[in-house]
Amino acid sequence: MTDGKKFEKVVTWKPGMPWKDAIEELKRRREAALLLGGKEKIERQHSRGKMTVRERIERLVDKGTFFEVGSLMGRGTYDEEGNLLDFANAGFVNGMAEIDGRLVALGGEDFTVSGGSPAGIHKDPSFFIQPVALQYGIPVIQLLDGVGFSTQDYAGMGRMTLPDSSDIWRWPVMALHEVPVISAILGPAAGHVAGQAMLCHFSVMVKGTGQVFPTGSPLVSRSLSYEIDKDELGGTKVHRESGAIDNEAADEDDCLRQVKHYLSYMPNNVWEIPARIDLGDDPNRREEDLLGIVPIERKKPYDMYKLIRLLVDKGEIFEMRRYFGRGMITAFARMDGYAVGILASNPMFNAGAIDGKTAQKTARFIDLCNMFSIPMVLLPDVPGLMIGMDAEKQATVRHGMTGIMAGIEATIPKVQINLRKAYGMGSGVFNSLNGMQSLQLRFGWPSGEWGPIPIEGGVAAAYRRDIESAPDPEKRRRELEENLLKLRSPFRCAESGDVMDIIDPRETRPIICRFIKAAQPFLKRNAGPKRSVRPS
Repeated sequence: MTDGKKFEKVVTWKPGMPWKDAIEELKRRREAALLLGGKEKIERQHSRGKMTVRERIERLVDKGTFFEVGSLMGRGTYDEEGNLLDFANAGFVNGMAEIDGRLVALGGEDFTVSGGSPAGIHKDPSFFIQPVALQYGIPVIQLLDGVGFSTQDYAGMGRMTLPDSSDIWRWPVMALHEVPVISAILGPAAGHVAGQAMLCHFSVMVKGTGQVFPTGSPLVSRSLSYEIDKDELGGTKVHRESGAIDNEAADEDDCLRQVKHYLSYMPNNVWEIPARIDLGDDPNRREEDLLGIVPIERKKPYDMYKLIRLLVDKGEIFEMRRYFGRGMITAFARMDGYAVGILASNPMFNAGAIDGKTAQKTARFIDLCNMFSIPMVLLPDVPGLMIGMDAEKQATVRHGMTGIMAGIEATIPKVQINLRKAYGMGSGVFNSLNGMQSLQLRFGWPSGEWGPIPIEGGVAAAYRRDIESAPDPEKRRRELEENLLKLRSPFRCAESGDVMDIIDPRETRPIICRFIKAAQPFLKRNAGPKRSVRPS
């Protein structure tokens, strides 16, 4: 038990003894569970800058709301008379609680007990939090800090086993289809714990103390014959760029804050829609700074984050996957209090062109918004799919079509504001169809320029022979481009109905807020199970 000491030898309750003895036994066992792996191991956890699982739960949830389930699960050691001599905790703490008044199911590994994996004691999210979340339609929060299966189990069983994936992953996969699932990676997540970390809608990992890998550095060293630190192997520096995690946290408090912030944009389940939270921002606010934010020089980049913050309620956004697929910004925000998903080009990275990683990021975010009935605001400024050898090695066209497919299949309402460029298949990922219906809410700024292919590159390809045969090829190329550039006016597109309207940039927020509010009855009518989020 605590500090490696066994229980003092006392008589353990047995059938036929008085009720007071049974209650005393219950009290003793509950107290033992609260002591986790003992004082020494708790101090070791703290020395690494980490909280215990119970401290994390206490810090995350509303005070006094945590109801624990399965606290007596573990392994007892008894003498010949049946008296309890020692008790090993299960290494996993779980239950229900409230966060900002909302009921959630949550739990996590107790790293102070055998790294969260005590041999012979199998307790994980499928014991309670995933089944209860599915039964009651409430979010799941996983506080991950464990090393997975212990090889000491083999000795206890006297044999090895053939893994049954349906038994291990059935519950988490079912949960993904119905309720928000959040993974907070607060320590090493190896083996099945790493798998749980990935089976979620949002993941956030603590810098320096969180890692994700199928197996840790000792087995890597034995199998691949090279030494590597566990943080180099699977820390935030690796996985914020691999895309395996969504966000990085500076410390555990920041991690738990992000969990709560993300949850605020989510409904309880797929049959509901997110709650409206009025931040006190006028939906008809006209932002003067939007005039001129897109440079007249069409190749000059600008700060899309500033543009987004000028549009949304109080300038508040919650971004996901900032370091992965950096040509696209994916974030949650509010418009007139209603939750929206923001999908915006990032002109500061590859001029907003879409490579393979950006397309994967885009498809996943569209799926996420669609699954939880969150309408989208689309802000394209995209010159097309990324070109070149690196782009081809990322299978850009294949992933780009996945992004287009996600946009077409999504049934949520979308409002699209075409800021500047919208070319080729790259513009296709910003599909503004409202659920494969004919309605496309597409508006354009006067800075817009759109087409299947940019004029400059298109002229070089389509008029190659004409240019090469001219006495002055460069002069001929400029002449052809100048003639065609006259057709680039967005007002000509408006004449043919390609957009609903060309709008003054200052009208953008009022227009978006109007349609997001109008979409709420549709969202309520159409809430329900949809295709789950792509794991990419």
